[in-house]
Amino acid sequence: MASGEGGVNFLKAVMGGRKDQRELVDSAHASIMAQALQPAFFGDGRVEDTFAGRFEVAALHSALALRRLRELGPTGQAFAQEVFDELFSGFDDALREIGTGDLRVGKKIRRIGEAFYGRARAYDAALAPDAAETALADAIARNIDLKDEVASSFAQYARKVAAALDAQGEESLLSAQFDWPDATLSL
Repeated sequence: MASGEGGVNFLKAVMGGRKDQRELVDSAHASIMAQALQPAFFGDGRVEDTFAGRFEVAALHSALALRRLRELGPTGQAFAQEVFDELFSGFDDALREIGTGDLRVGKKIRRIGEAFYGRARAYDAALAPDAAETALADAIARNIDLKDEVASSFAQYARKVAAALDAQGEESLLSAQFDWPDATLSL
């Protein structure tokens, strides 16, 4: 496949109609959330199964997926933005479902957005080739509030996710077909 064919497919979906674009965005969002909400991440010394805990694991997976999509040029960047918007629409819905009042949702979403951007920047920096070996585990421990050994296991898993996404072709990524590694953590 020549470079850019996947971008052409995504552009065709976008140009072909909002419905095709919406389906790709929904599929990408559903894939990210399905992986992020795997039971292996929660309980028994891992992440607490609360809104905050689920946000942290979703933020990690989203940051990794969006990082890879942004590498695909303007088409990937546009797709990443659409997926990001859908992610935050889901956070908005979740806040309302747990009883957050309409007047407070906007403020909470703004704070969640700031937290997400901070985490995404930290994870991007920690995955840079020149980053310290412990940078990702340190960022995860700080953001998700995990013990060192659990954070280290999450970091190993996150590196597997990044490598799997990096190995995927442009067409599959722009078709919202993410190849996630096994969610089992080695603790």
